[in-house]
Formats: sequence, C-alpha cells, structure tokens
Amino acid sequence: MVVFVLYPDLDVLAALVEKMRARGLESVHAATAAPLVERSAKQRPAVLVIPERGASLEEAAELASLRSALPDVPEVLIPAVAANNEAAIGKLIDTITSALAAAAAPEDPAPPGAGEIRGDIAQVALPDLLQLLAMGKKTGTLTVMTSNAAGEIRLAEGEVVDAMFRRAEGMKAVIRLLGEREGAFHFAPNAEPGLRRIREPISSILMDGTRQVDEVRRLRERLGLVVNSHLLALHVEDPKSVETSDSIASEVADLLANPRTFDDLADEIPRTDLEVLEALARLDEAGKLRRLPMGDLRPSLAGPEGMVVLRGLARRLRPRGYRGPGRLIIIGSAGRIRLARQAIARLAEAMPGADVGGEMSADRLFEATAILQLGESVGLEIVTVVDRPDLAPLHPLVLSGSIGLVALDRPSPQLAAMVEELEVALVDARSVNDDFEAEVDPGDPTSIAAVVRGAIEGMGAT
Repeated sequence: MVVFVLYPDLDVLAALVEKMRARGLESVHAATAAPLVERSAKQRPAVLVIPERGASLEEAAELASLRSALPDVPEVLIPAVAANNEAAIGKLIDTITSALAAAAAPEDPAPPGAGEIRGDIAQVALPDLLQLLAMGKKTGTLTVMTSNAAGEIRLAEGEVVDAMFRRAEGMKAVIRLLGEREGAFHFAPNAEPGLRRIREPISSILMDGTRQVDEVRRLRERLGLVVNSHLLALHVEDPKSVETSDSIASEVADLLANPRTFDDLADEIPRTDLEVLEALARLDEAGKLRRLPMGDLRPSLAGPEGMVVLRGLARRLRPRGYRGPGRLIIIGSAGRIRLARQAIARLAEAMPGADVGGEMSADRLFEATAILQLGESVGLEIVTVVDRPDLAPLHPLVLSGSIGLVALDRPSPQLAAMVEELEVALVDARSVNDDFEAEVDPGDPTSIAAVVRGAIEGMGAT
C-alpha cells in the first residue's frame, strides 16, 4: 500500500518521509503536484497526504489538480508544521497509519464471503488469529497496521511462510508482530506466495514466538527500553575490552560505536530481538552500556545569549596573523580521546573536520575532529591528540596557532614541559565541574560541551 505525499516545504517533506520510512510505510512524494499526477496514471495510492490549503493561488491550483486526478482516494491533511517539531510529525504519521488501516484492501478484492477477515488486534490477538487461519488452512496475506509500522504475514495452507515488519523479515518480523497489542488487521485470500523464508510449523512459531515476546518485554523493562527515549552507546574507552568470545555482544558493541536507539540497533543487526537484548543485558551488567537521553543527542555549547559571548571570545582569542578558525587542542589518553571524538561530533555546532576518517578515526593519534560554527564567519577548530611520550617532538607543530590546550586527564611530563616552554594556555577539563575532583565523562556530549565552553571562557578571562 503506497501513500502519495505532496508538500511544498522540502524540510517538512523530508522529515515526514523519513518518519514514514522508519515505520515501514511506502511513499511517493514531491514538492509539486505534477509528478504525482503523472504517477497516478500508473499507480493508485491508498492514501493522499496533502497540505490543508495552498499558501498561494498556484499551490491551490496544484492541490485541485491532484485531487481531480485522484477523486476517491482518502486524504490526510497536513497542518502548518515545523520540520523539527517531532511530536507534530509523529502525530501526523499516526493519522496516516490509521487512514491506511481504514483503507486496507486486497489488490484483487475477493467476492463477498470468500474469506476476508478484518478486525482489531486489541479484540483478537494475533496468536489467536493465526491459530484460526491455520485451522482453516487459509492461504493469503495478513496485513497488520500498528502505530509503529505496517507489516505483513503471508500464509500457505495455514502455515506461515514469510513476514515483513519495519526493516525485519522472516521469523524476526513474525515475533515482533506477535508482540503488538494495538492496531488493525486484514486478511485477504490470494495465491500462494512464491518466496518462503519460514519453514517452522505454525505450532512451533506460536509457542516459541510467545515465549520470546514475553522475554523481550521483560528485558526491555529491565533495561529501561520500553520506549525509545534513550540512545544506547558503548561505555568503554577501548572497544577491544568487549569479550570477543561473546560474538553477539561484540557485534552489538561494534554498532554502538555510533549511538542509536534500541529499535534501530535491532533493525540493523541480523539477530533476533531477544538475542540483542540478552547481549545488551550482559554489556550492562559489565558496566559497558551507556544510555543517552534523546534530548542530549546534539547539545549546544550555549543558549543564544551565551553564544554571543563565546563568539566574541573566540574571535578575540584567535592568534594575531593567523587565518582561518582558531584552534583548540583536546588531549588525553587513547581511550578517553576515542570517546571524546564521538561526543564532539554530536555537538549541535559541529561540522566534521578534514581529517575525520570514519570508523578508522578512533585510532588516529592526531585528528582535526570538528569545526564548531559559533556564528557567521566565526569558527573554532577542535583538534584531538593522544598524549603519548613518543609524540612529544610533534607537539609544537600541533600547538602552533592554537588558542590553548584542554587536558582530559593528567598530562604526561613531556607534554607539561612542552606547554610551559611554548607558553600555551592549559586548562584542566575537571575545572569546568562544580566538583573539581569529579572526572569528566568524555563520551557524554553534554559534558564535552561544558568542557569546550569552560575552556573558551577561562582562556578569554586571562
């Protein structure tokens, strides 16, 4: 089932389509009506998503032309909304999902009494429905519309042969669907599916699936992952510290090098959701799992007024005669620099530096990690350096042109001597905390934002 989406604001259109794709909804989208009118001659959408009204005569005429081409298609109207208003966008997706559920129908409608079934999951649970279909040896497609996504379970002679839900396929999709408690379903008899990815008998699927659903729910509650309110990240300075003998935990740890929600993690790893959660539980028990509030995903260095101050200080601190953005050096042990690089890249003002090399950047000894855009034509380059005695001869090259150096932990004697000789400003990262003795968490973007802000303010005050 495809959705046609028309919206002239490209930012809102992109946000809307991205959310739809995450829920497994297929869309054809455009900022003007012409491409959709042309596509309508070949494909009929299940739902038409359009603005409440045209902002101009031209947009109103385009709306009219699209409605004329698709006169009987159910419509969802988009109110005035900002692209960054996730709550409003999410509510709109819920409305689209409900409209699709109401419009659900087989591509080739069967005659009355030929076996179509419609209903509500809250009234008829999917395990019970699959048992009924198995007893009747039904062949067809069971479409399930939930607030999370649209899914399908395909049956042949009462046996489940394939399934899709979000980005999951096969048994992984079936088990996820068995765990859904709200939504609408529609069974349409049709020809036997050509692809068969599931060969377990329906009795085993229901027995093992129900067990896994209960275990998944229990582990999500235990780990605080009932809703996607947090991002998961690896809480270790060295990823190699994760036991390689625990192959699933190692796979999970590799993906958590870049923080992501549990749902995104479970979609990307070719393991069952239960296996992923059990691996997360083992990492959590070992103290290697970090949870980041969604609101801290891209923290800013300061509010609007604070940015004015930081911008002025950064401009003043830039070395005389030095072109380009000022440079702030952050230095520490290899493990703490690895975490800091991930956190710096997630600051709201951060743009990737010229030296960033994807996953390999974590092992670089020197890296231009990011340029922080503090305002128009005012930037601050963040260079991260691993503090090792054998690198001391290279420190003068890195420190030249910098506004100062921030140490994430106690600097080596060689570095301390070099800083004193070159008369470079040195800031202890702990000095930005209320408790000076408290360690800075280099993997926390909010903590790193405070370190950078405190360093600029401290250097500007000297």
